[in-house]
Amino acid sequence: MRRHDPVDIVTIGGGMSASVLASQVLPPTSLRMVSLEQGPAQWTYPDFAHNHDSLRFRNRYAMMQDISRTSWTWRPDARSPSLPYRQFGSFHPGEGLGGSMVHWTALTWRFLPDDFRYRSVNEERYGSDRIPDEMTVQDWPIGYDDLEPYYDQLEYDMGVSGRAGNLGGQLLPGGNPFEGERRRPYPNPPLARSKFGRRFTDAAGDLDLHPFPTPSGILSQGYTDPYGNTRAGCLYCGFCTRYGCEVGAKTSPLTTWFPPALETGRYEVRTGCRVLRIETADDGRATGVRYVDSRGEEHVQPAEVVVCSAFTLENVRMLLLSKGGAHPDGIGNDRGQVGRNYTYQLVKSPAKGLWEDEKFNFFMGNGCTNAQIYDYNADNFDHSDLDFLGGAAISAAAGQREPISSSDGLLDGFVDRQWGADWKTMLGRYWDQVGTVNIEGDSPAYAGNFLDLDPTYEDAWGLPMLRITFDWRENERNMYRFIAARCEEILRAMNPDRVSVSAELSPYRIDQYQSTHPTGGAIMGRDPGDSVTNSYGQVWDTPNVFVTGAALYPQNPGANPSATVGALALRTAEALRDRYFAHPGELL
Repeated sequence: MRRHDPVDIVTIGGGMSASVLASQVLPPTSLRMVSLEQGPAQWTYPDFAHNHDSLRFRNRYAMMQDISRTSWTWRPDARSPSLPYRQFGSFHPGEGLGGSMVHWTALTWRFLPDDFRYRSVNEERYGSDRIPDEMTVQDWPIGYDDLEPYYDQLEYDMGVSGRAGNLGGQLLPGGNPFEGERRRPYPNPPLARSKFGRRFTDAAGDLDLHPFPTPSGILSQGYTDPYGNTRAGCLYCGFCTRYGCEVGAKTSPLTTWFPPALETGRYEVRTGCRVLRIETADDGRATGVRYVDSRGEEHVQPAEVVVCSAFTLENVRMLLLSKGGAHPDGIGNDRGQVGRNYTYQLVKSPAKGLWEDEKFNFFMGNGCTNAQIYDYNADNFDHSDLDFLGGAAISAAAGQREPISSSDGLLDGFVDRQWGADWKTMLGRYWDQVGTVNIEGDSPAYAGNFLDLDPTYEDAWGLPMLRITFDWRENERNMYRFIAARCEEILRAMNPDRVSVSAELSPYRIDQYQSTHPTGGAIMGRDPGDSVTNSYGQVWDTPNVFVTGAALYPQNPGANPSATVGALALRTAEALRDRYFAHPGELL
């Protein structure tokens, strides 16, 4: 076993959160930091120079975690047996320098002010009896106004492309009128809107709704960020989600935060490293991490601060695996809070249309060249007479449709047979003439949805897999039914020749992809009795361990979690840099 020289900070993972921490903490200090990344090194050039290979990246998941070595198990409820996740479905976690943000779609949302007060808002407006007994939603320990400065910095770090809807309290035409107040406009104008997105915009406007362009972490034009990184604008090539961007237009740690951190000479990223657990002393304080490298050699990296900055599920698993004399059930779990409030974002396509004589060029662009409405998201509409809480963003289908991966299910509802010459003829004729109206919805937390260690299945290193217990509840089924009807209204206003609607929400299945947006399991709060960390991600029972990412979220709003992950990381980095190291080991 090799024992390394101590450093000030070690992170488990080399993705977005780790790079943000390194870029903010290291340049103005003398601190030293190491990030341990399980995947390989990769950079915009040369690694993404020739990556338009659908079979390799989209169908064989070249940039994703190796689930033959480590995975998760799933069951719909605590009465059912769990089985391992052995082929990609619900989640596409990245593996390699930069993590999942290298291959993300780049939707860059701020959460709404009400999202941070989910329980209070619903109790104040509709009464506490409207919250189901099993629902364990709770307010965040911080509000939108606390996070707004960090959202602002993140957007300018990234060069986000979008149109402001609420600038300094003034509502602006064409933006999202439901967003929280922002101090500055987006640094870049929106991406070009697709043909289908323009049709959606017109239809939504005719229905007195409020369409706006999707905020995107992809540059609509050339941009130089605050660190001096200069990048090119988007090519609209159609190879975006599950791919690295060959021109660096899509923001990732590789384009933005790693360069200034590495320039300090006090930051090291070790790739091919699998962390086994966080090491602790007899008094419960973390002393570093134990890991194995790509040759199977075991290492210990001592550190003053340990940061769990991996994928949501792996962050929770690492806390549970890190057992010791002072933490017999794992770090952060002295009160049994690790694993609770697990949620998974509800992403579906309820309404589908076919246009007999119109093509939309769906092979171009990316997931951000569409339009959205927030009229039915969160509590932006009155729930007094409805049988559910929460809501969903509604959007038009975007680009990046690829022949190899898009044929399955594309003609469902329009063609009875899904094989043979007739089906292939129909697919060839209508492949670019079918469009959907999609939703991205709330996922509230429930006591019966949780994460723990599987008692049966182990990974390649002999460690228990994480077990996911999760399914939708009546609230989500009722919400989906209502939102699906709104999607149908919009779709019919777009004048398709044929319409197919999925009006009911089917049970959750882990083998079907919806998003890589699981949240919770190590939630932040105001009190160690109902949370794992404080508002900085600092673990209550082990104050020199921090957690970053969506594992901190008390529940899952109707928006992609990535921008809030970055904003929270900026806030934690500021606290580590300016306050923690003056008084190590104390709660912030």
